[in-house]
Amino acid sequence: MCFARHGFHKTTMQDIVKQSAMSPGAIYCHFAGKHDIIVAVVEERHRRETELLRRASGKESFASAIGDLMENFIAVLDNAEERAWRRLTIALWAESLHDRRLAVAARQGVDAPRAMLADMIRQARARGELPDGLNDDAMARLLIAAFQGLVLQQAWDADVDAAACADALAVLIASRRASAHRGGRAPRSMAAPERAAAANVRRGYRAKS
Repeated sequence: MCFARHGFHKTTMQDIVKQSAMSPGAIYCHFAGKHDIIVAVVEERHRRETELLRRASGKESFASAIGDLMENFIAVLDNAEERAWRRLTIALWAESLHDRRLAVAARQGVDAPRAMLADMIRQARARGELPDGLNDDAMARLLIAAFQGLVLQQAWDADVDAAACADALAVLIASRRASAHRGGRAPRSMAAPERAAAANVRRGYRAKS
């Protein structure tokens, strides 16, 4: 995609015409300019990601759901095209501070996943998979922040090991699950059941990494 390769500001309408193999007239029938196009691209991307979250929410356990999300959001960061797109999203986050339309699109891209994750966490608490006192929205925000932070670090440092980060997150989540059965006290070390839980969380990720 032009925007991912060249960035928002450096991409021209001529680049878009060439990439799309459409005439300028055909493009301008649907979009007033590249600003409208990037907003539409962002919204379409959000729809795809919302569907991935919806699929994950249908898993039988929170561990399985998190494994699915790691596969679809973290494993793909090894793909050069995906990483180019994520670099573009960083630039768009910055632009959204001064652009109302982009700000609305960016906010929707966080609010909808946050609500879905919070609901997944609430259901996991109801099943006894997570501690009762856990704040659903705070946990959802933390999961999103972990992903966004990884995207930022990869943009600065190509040597960031996404697989190792996924493993670390799996261990943290498994530790919290284990603490739910210990009266909310986090274990000092990972015993065999907790290690097995961590393996279950990251199994889906490892399958395609």
